[in-house]
Amino acid sequence: MPWIDIGLASDFPQGRGVAVVADGRRLAVFNADGQLYAVDDLCPHRRFPLNDGIVQGSTVRCRTHGSCFKVDTGELVRGPAGRGIGAYAVKLEETRVLVAMPD
Repeated sequence: MPWIDIGLASDFPQGRGVAVVADGRRLAVFNADGQLYAVDDLCPHRRFPLNDGIVQGSTVRCRTHGSCFKVDTGELVRGPAGRGIGAYAVKLEETRVLVAMPD
């Protein structure tokens, strides 16, 4: 599983999501309580972006129709999405953020 560099730790502000592309896949990266998480950026309900969703603790809520997902596992908590989203391992190497992408 390759690790892809997605930016500096300072690129990901607390309590907000940032859209990135890693290995051709669009991801939303969240800084929740100082921990970084990466999930698929598009809500499976209507394919609206999650990076601008509302972060509350360890969940993100899609602004469009209210589906909520756990940022650490991608699990659907509630809402019309019908299923969860992909979640990806994140690690820091000094000041760089890397995300693990499946082969």
